[in-house]
Amino acid sequence: MPGVNAKHGVELGPSETLNLSPEEALLRLAAIVESSDDAIVSKDLTGIVTSWNRAAERIFGYKAEEMIGQSILTIIPPELQSEEPEILGKLRAGERIDHYETERVTKDGRRIWVSLTISPVKDSSGRIIGASKIARDISERKKVQETLIQSEKLAATGRMAAAIAHEINNPLEAVTNLAYLLANDGTLNVTAQSYANLLLQEVGRASDIAKQSLAFYRDSGKPGLFDVADLVDSVLSINRQKLVRLGIEVVTDYRSVAPVFGFASEVRQVFANLLLNAIDALPDGGKISVRARVSHKHPSGEPVLSVLFADTGTGISAENRSRLFEPFFTTKKNHGNGLGLWVSRGILEKHGARIRVKSCTRTGHSGTVFRIVLPLRPIEARHRTVA
Repeated sequence: MPGVNAKHGVELGPSETLNLSPEEALLRLAAIVESSDDAIVSKDLTGIVTSWNRAAERIFGYKAEEMIGQSILTIIPPELQSEEPEILGKLRAGERIDHYETERVTKDGRRIWVSLTISPVKDSSGRIIGASKIARDISERKKVQETLIQSEKLAATGRMAAAIAHEINNPLEAVTNLAYLLANDGTLNVTAQSYANLLLQEVGRASDIAKQSLAFYRDSGKPGLFDVADLVDSVLSINRQKLVRLGIEVVTDYRSVAPVFGFASEVRQVFANLLLNAIDALPDGGKISVRARVSHKHPSGEPVLSVLFADTGTGISAENRSRLFEPFFTTKKNHGNGLGLWVSRGILEKHGARIRVKSCTRTGHSGTVFRIVLPLRPIEARHRTVA
């Protein structure tokens, strides 16, 4: 097994690694540090920078000669500089910090998101003399995550507006009819008829607002063919760091996957919601399995694509399972708005799909499985009910 990943341009065989002199080993280590895609920085226990590799120059904009001998606070935003004493305190205690996500400032004033892994550095006697820091720029991933969050908020808003509009539309039609009859009642005097016409106009305005709200939710662009496996992989990729940090193993199994016709961005939102729920169920690590396969055994007689998200968490109680798809119901206390599964079910119903959940809370066998069944037919070919 090579001593160094070839990604960094340096690869050592087993015998070569063992035969290196201390000087040669140091030179190889320096070459690895310089060729790394991540910023690798060292500092002493007062926060003064003692080394600064090329990736640090590229990510933060400062040359090595500008940073070595300077405080690491140079790249920490003013409101976050209280983090540094806490970090140094943990390092002095011999603790390691893994995948800590925070913001830093580049030389040109830009804010970037970084994932930090910080380890104490010891001398030959075992005394802690400084720290080694690996910083990875995760700004693009954060942007994608924020886009998905905004997409979910927009979808939730649209669905809520549609739900409200749907509920008030029927009584509004009744009121509109009554206002029309009243405005055309010949027994009313002129003043009463003017009031009735004004009522009819105002009710008409309310009806238009309700129809616009429904249109806002229903207008989602044009559907098309998309690959479910690609959608799942993109959602997993976005959350890769979080999964690694929590020690969560992910197993995917895509067998005989066929293209699905629909709104890819909306279905991606459903997958993202199910994955995040599974992650939240595994704060101490565990396993998430995602399976997708075509089935010809559906009761309808038509082929369907079955997608499963399963986790090895503590499970969901029977009482909570019965309320999972209710709006604003959540078991996450202050960390959830209770709209994710409600919105997800609405999206799936729009695609003629169904979602089912099974869960077990028995110790040693606990876990939750969400199963989505997507029809393999164009949306236009399916019968649609009028809301």
